[in-house]
Amino acid sequence: MTIFRWILAVVVIGLVAMAGIKSLKPRSAPPMEVELTKATKASLTRTVSGAGKLEPVKKINVSSNITGVLVDLAVGIGSEVKKGQYLGQIDTSQYRASVDSQSAQAEAAWADVQREDANLIRLRSEEARVKRLVESRAANASELEQASANVHMAEAQIRANRGRARSLTANERDAKNRLGWATLKSPVTGTVFGANHRVGERIRGSDFSEDVVLVIGTLDRMDVRIEVSEHDVVHLKPGQKAKIEVDALPDQTIEGEVLDSARDATVKNPGTDNEVTSYPVWIRLDKVPPAALPGMSAQVTIFTQSKSDVVAVPIQAVTVRAPLPPAGDKDKAGGDKTGADKAGVPAVGGLGKMEKVVFVYTAGTPGKIEQRMVKTGLQSERMVEIVSGLKAGEEIIEGPYRILARELQDGQQVEPKRLDGPEGPGKGGAGPASARAGHP
Repeated sequence: MTIFRWILAVVVIGLVAMAGIKSLKPRSAPPMEVELTKATKASLTRTVSGAGKLEPVKKINVSSNITGVLVDLAVGIGSEVKKGQYLGQIDTSQYRASVDSQSAQAEAAWADVQREDANLIRLRSEEARVKRLVESRAANASELEQASANVHMAEAQIRANRGRARSLTANERDAKNRLGWATLKSPVTGTVFGANHRVGERIRGSDFSEDVVLVIGTLDRMDVRIEVSEHDVVHLKPGQKAKIEVDALPDQTIEGEVLDSARDATVKNPGTDNEVTSYPVWIRLDKVPPAALPGMSAQVTIFTQSKSDVVAVPIQAVTVRAPLPPAGDKDKAGGDKTGADKAGVPAVGGLGKMEKVVFVYTAGTPGKIEQRMVKTGLQSERMVEIVSGLKAGEEIIEGPYRILARELQDGQQVEPKRLDGPEGPGKGGAGPASARAGHP
C-alpha cells in the first residue's frame, strides 16, 4: 500500500470517528412554536349575561271567596279586559237571602233602640217631676231614688241595644260584601291568559286554598327574570341598558334596562362542594314584540361599564404564574424561594403568591420571551384591559393555552407559528375553547 492510500485511509477513519462522536452528543430541542398577538388600543364593555323567562309585569289570579255555581262567564282566553270590567257571575240566591235576613235583624235592632230612646225620655221626665215633688215635700226621697234608678237602667238598656244594632249592621255589610263577591270583575287592564272554569261548574271559595277562575295579565309590558352570580351582581344597578334575545324570535333583538336586583340570595346545594349562590335580577323590555308570550325563554346581556382607548389583549393571553425570583436566588432544584418550579408554576406546598402575567415576544430568529407582570382592569367577553405592565403595539404570546399556562419560561427561545393566509403569524387565535380555559 502506498503512502497516499495510508493517508486517505487515516482521513476517512477520522471523519467517521468525528461523525460518530457528534452523533452521540444530545441534540438541543427545537424552539417552541407559539401564536402571537399584539396589544392594541380598544374600547371595552363589561357585560353580565343570564337566561330567564318572559314574565308579564302584572299577572293576577281572579277567584272568589264564596262558594257557588258559576252561572255566567263573559270572557275567554285572549279577551282584552279593562279594570273593573264585568267578567262573570256566581249564583247569588243563597247570599241574597242572607242579606235580607241580616237587614231585617238590623232594622229590628235599631227599632228597639228608638223605642228605648222614647222610654228614656219618659223616665227622665218622671224623674224631674218626682224631684219637684220632693222639693215641695209632696213626695219622699225613696220615690226620687226609684225614678233615678229607672233612668239609669234605661240608659244601660239603650247602650246594649245600640251595640246589638251595630253588630247586626256589621253582619249586614258582611252579607252584602259576600253578595258582591259573587260578581267577578277585572282587577287590572290586560289580557285573559287562562280560564279554569266553565259555566255550570262549582266554585270553591276559601281563604286557605284559592280556586282560580281566570288568569289576567299584561302582554304589552313584560320583564325578564334572570339569575346572576354573586361576583356579577355587584356590577349591576337600576337603569343599565340590556339586550334581550328571545329564543322563539331569533331575528329580533329587544332593548331593555335593569329594574332592580333582589337583596336576598338564592343558595343551591348549601354546605356542599357544589354550593352556588345567585341573585335574581329583573330587566324591563322597552318594547314588547307582538309575538312575544309569557314563559318564552330569553337570553339577556347587560352592559355594566364601558371604557374607550385602553390597552387591551385577548383574555387567553393573560395567565397566572408565581413571581420571578431575584437573580441568583434559585435553589439547587431549579426552583426559587417561593417554591415555584422552572416554569413558574408553584410546587406542591409552595408559598408563592400568584400574579397575572403575559409573555412579551422579542423579535428574532428564533425570538425570546419575557415574563412580565401586568395589572388588569375591565374585561369584556374576549378582551381584557391592561392597566399597567404592557404598552400598545408590543407582541405577546396568545397560545396555545397549555404552553402559555405551564411550559413557557422567562428568556426561552420560541418560534412564531406561521399560519396559512395573508394575515401572518399569530392571527388565528386560540379559539373559543382556549378563551374559556385561559380566563385569568
